[in-house]
Amino acid sequence: MSAAFTSAQAEVWQVIEAFNKAFAANDSATYFTYIDEAISVITPSNPYRIEGLADDREEFEFGLREGYSRVGYFQELQPEVRVYGDTAVVTYYSRGSYGPEGRARPAYLKETDVLMRKAGQWKIVHIHVSATVQG
Repeated sequence: MSAAFTSAQAEVWQVIEAFNKAFAANDSATYFTYIDEAISVITPSNPYRIEGLADDREEFEFGLREGYSRVGYFQELQPEVRVYGDTAVVTYYSRGSYGPEGRARPAYLKETDVLMRKAGQWKIVHIHVSATVQG
């Protein structure tokens, strides 16, 4: 976390760090406590936008069961947190390994998470992940 974060930015970043910790642990029960019912998700591995918590959870848990989205390692890099009242936009790079044990492959990604404060809690309402260009 950046020492220059305001208290509001630090509060939002703590949510993202906890969310990513659950992601890295392949812990879908905890992961989805940070997600709003109206979530929309765009990922590089899916040609469609995922809309709503039920569809997001179904795909997420299917990928874990099949092993292809299993996380072996995950790290956020260069976070930027912008807070606009009850809305926050968080961007960062990540590096990690994904796939079945023994066959995990490295991935370098860019992520944007949009959060809204609802009833005093920050919830993620949108996630956009894209692959970085390797060359």
